[in-house]
Amino acid sequence: MGVLEILLNRPVMISCAIAGALIASLGPYILKKSGSHSDRIRVLVVRSGYAVSWISVALFITAGFFSDH
Repeated sequence: MGVLEILLNRPVMISCAIAGALIASLGPYILKKSGSHSDRIRVLVVRSGYAVSWISVALFITAGFFSDH
């Protein structure tokens, strides 16, 4: 099984979307509670979460092109 086949599995794509949402939503809150006062780090965490979510979107689109139906 190739790497592309593994990435295009539905559970992998859904996990990627959920992980991105959790990082973008809870990351800044957890950083604030832990005492981090750096806005740059919070912005980086939110953007990282968005990036993971967009990777999931790209995988869903790619899976549509490679589907057998």
